[in-house]
Amino acid sequence: MGELKTYSGENVELGQVGADEVSDDRRNKDLLKHLQSLVECPVCLGSIRTVPVSCCPSGHVICSDCRSQLVSCPVCRTVYPSMQLVSHLAAGIIDKIPHPCQFKAYGCSQSLLLSSLPAHETCCSYRLVSCPNILCNLKISLAGLYRHMIVNGCASQHDLKVTSSLPSVSTVLMTGRVKNVDELLYKIPLVFSYEGNMFLIIKRQSADLIQFSASILGSPEQGRQFMVSIAVFSERMPCHVVEYKGFANCVDGPVWCALTVHKDHMGELLDPVEENEFQQKFKYHYKVKISRNESHDLQ
Repeated sequence: MGELKTYSGENVELGQVGADEVSDDRRNKDLLKHLQSLVECPVCLGSIRTVPVSCCPSGHVICSDCRSQLVSCPVCRTVYPSMQLVSHLAAGIIDKIPHPCQFKAYGCSQSLLLSSLPAHETCCSYRLVSCPNILCNLKISLAGLYRHMIVNGCASQHDLKVTSSLPSVSTVLMTGRVKNVDELLYKIPLVFSYEGNMFLIIKRQSADLIQFSASILGSPEQGRQFMVSIAVFSERMPCHVVEYKGFANCVDGPVWCALTVHKDHMGELLDPVEENEFQQKFKYHYKVKISRNESHDLQ
């Protein structure tokens, strides 16, 4: 028999108190799960977040996107009447309960009130992002992007080298051969790890400009914790070099920091070499340095 302790003149067994708390917690979770099921679309299985909430004569709810594609209720098969029916019960629940993140199917376990969901989903570790390889059109959960890129050859992984004179700075040097400046854009992105985070070096073209940028496989806030410099240079002509330094961008966000080079200038940074069997007669070089953003850490 458990220890007895007095609460307001009553003898309560401590073991029973703990059991009651667990039981209450389980009941609360079951109630929340039931309420969430009342505003779940039976077609796409998504959480209905907007009002009015369409329903059939029997009260089965459905999201507006799926309702526009159906003529009968997917649950009871009753034909929808010409006049739209709405569920006031579901409408009253929506703003008062936590809703699962839209990326639940990809592994996110967060459930939040509607007022907090947009901010979370923007930075969710399981959100869908486009593969950075310009030859791949897939959208991948951020949590699985690194594996996707390595398994499918969408990126090339390289190890960083710690600079001896500056222990806090790590570098990686990339070289390769191309036929011309245009082929440079189709070289797969570089991916590397630094302090437990994954980073990408991505090349994009806008009109006659070529853009080199560094992105973190994470959130914008995480990206601002690191400083990255990219230098594109000619090995034969050391004076031919362009460089920039800035914080890491977010892989699916706007590119705030990048090295931009005009295509004509890029041609001056390529070194002519003996043509190989792939008709590649130019060699490119670029160096990446990464370190902690000390000014961010002081904030």
